[in-house]
Parts: sequence; C-alpha cells; structure tokens
Amino acid sequence: MKPEDLRLRIDRVARLGRQRDFSLARFRKSFAALSRRANAAEILRRLLTDWTGLTLTGEQARREWEEIERILPDLRAKLGAPLGLPAVLLHHFHSRTGLMREPRVVSERDLTVLRVNAMTDPLTGLYNRRFLLEHLAREISRAERAEGIVAIVMMDLKGFKSVNDRYGHPVGDSVLVRTARIIRESLRAIDAGCRWGGDEFVVVLPNTNFLSAFGVAERIRRRVAASALPSRAGLRMGVHYGIASFPTDGRTIDFLLKVADLRLYHCRAQSNHEGPERRNHPRFTPQDMNLRLQAGGEAQAWTARVLDVSYGGVAFRAHRRAKLPPRWNAEVFRAHDQERPLIRLRALHSVPLPDGGMRVGCSYV
Repeated sequence: MKPEDLRLRIDRVARLGRQRDFSLARFRKSFAALSRRANAAEILRRLLTDWTGLTLTGEQARREWEEIERILPDLRAKLGAPLGLPAVLLHHFHSRTGLMREPRVVSERDLTVLRVNAMTDPLTGLYNRRFLLEHLAREISRAERAEGIVAIVMMDLKGFKSVNDRYGHPVGDSVLVRTARIIRESLRAIDAGCRWGGDEFVVVLPNTNFLSAFGVAERIRRRVAASALPSRAGLRMGVHYGIASFPTDGRTIDFLLKVADLRLYHCRAQSNHEGPERRNHPRFTPQDMNLRLQAGGEAQAWTARVLDVSYGGVAFRAHRRAKLPPRWNAEVFRAHDQERPLIRLRALHSVPLPDGGMRVGCSYV
C-alpha cells in the first residue's frame, strides 16, 4: 500500500475513535481490515499518537491498547453511556499510568484546528482582532528592543453599506472575501493582514516606514478599485486608509490604532473633496509632519508644515506672497522620527487659506 493511501485509511479509523458514540466492535472491524495491509502495532502507535499526542513504540502501543480495551466495558458499566474513547484514554494515560502529564480530550489535529480558528476570521480567512492585538504587541516589543520601526494601515471599504442595502448581505460577504484575498496577495510573508470588524481591515508592516506604507496601502486600493463585484458589471469598490507608525506616532497599541483610525476618518472626510485640483489618491492629515524645502540653485532652505499627505503627493502651508518655484527637493521630518527621507516635489496648484496662508499641492517626481 502506498504511504499516502495508508495515511488516509488511518485517518478514517482515527475519526472513529473521536466519535461521541464510539463503537468498539466497529473499530475492531475497521482495524482488522487495515491491519491486513500494514503492521498492526505501527497502526496502533500512529492512532494513539493522533488521539493523545504521546510518543510510543509499536510494542508499547499494542500493550496499552489491550489494557484500554479491557477497561472500556467496565468504565461504561460504572459511568453509563455515552462514554467516548477520548474520556477512556484520558482516564488511562493520565489517571492510571501518568504518561499524559497535560490532560486533554482532543487530538493534536483537532488542537491545530482550534488554534487556527481562534486566531482567524471565519468569513475572510484573515487574522482576527485577537491575533492582531497580540501580534502587534510582539512587533512593537521587537522594534523597541532593536530600535526598529513598525507601520500599520487601517482601511475600510468605500460604499460598502450601499452594496449591502442594494444587493443584500451575500453579495456584501463576497466583497469582503475578495478584498481579503487582495490584501493577502499584496503583502510580504512577514506582514499580517487582519479583519478589524465589519468592512474594516488592519495591516501590520514590520520594518516599514511611514512613507513606504503608502505604497502598500495604495497597491491594495488600486486592486480593490479594479475588481468588479460578482455579476454586477460596472459596480466598483473604493478604499479609504489611514497610516500610523511606531515610534513616531505612538508607542502603545491603543495609541497607534487611534492615530490610524483618526487618519482614516480624515481620509474618509476628504474623499468627496471638490476643488480646482483633482485628487487621485486618498489623503489624510498627519500630526507634527514638516518639510524642509530647497529649490534648485538656492542655498537657503526653509521649513513648511504639511497639511495633508497621500501616496500621490503632499500639500504644505506657505505664505500667500511667497514665490514658489515649480520643483523642490524636500526632506521629510517628524517629531521623534529617526528617519528623514528625501523626496522630489513638483507644484501642481495653490489655494488661499482663510488664515492668510496658502495651500500648495505637490506631486512626487
């Protein structure tokens, strides 16, 4: 018999042992048929390992099983039915022999399934909120020890409520599943995509700075926007997102998530922006973010406060009478941020502000 066929047959017999109404006669019949094709002691060893997690030799497994078959009728007579095999195994290996130091009544395979179910969302297959909080705590601790960085991206689906209202929750669920698949396909192996709740998702990006996280968020946004809903030609989804980074935006889980949620709110509020400029990318307002600008050929640089930022560009505040060259070299710096990335900006438009200043919108070159 091929090893793969043997494994499948042993799995079927192992399922008999996990049934609530375990029948010793039925098990003996299935075991006898299987033992004609393979070594009986080896089969028992593998079955007991599956049920209890114990490592036994084939001869040990044979002896232990003979004892289990002997005490099973007596236990059923004393305790009454139904009495499953897991309870008998627990009594024998824990109470009688002491071989099982950590008692349990489920198999290693069932424990694995329980672990997976405990940390994943049943609909999307992404990690759930519980895993996110534990994983983010580990990543923050690691970054703190190594003086590293971590970025998180909080996202929600634009227009998701209208999809549920117009087409029903089954179509809404399919949108969530497709979005989750796009998120998984857009991440590295070390990243983690999680469902925060409803149509909100959170992505944890180790060793990723604030500006680099925009690339991940924008990649997800473009792919979601390009995916049509099933059987709904022409209907598209959008994504809002907010980004926060450790340690600049906060050093605790709660504060990082609050900052990301606040920026998600800013992005959502600006998504319907109407003005002379065209906004191709979601924007939000960062705190304590500045640009050190220097036009080509100028010796003296000057500092400007960032008003909002996106994957496609950045807007900063300037004096209304300032003479603005078409391009700048800029250094991005934030409070308590160790990195100061250099970017190249091209002016697109300027809008007067009520306080007498001017909003200058730029794109990345």
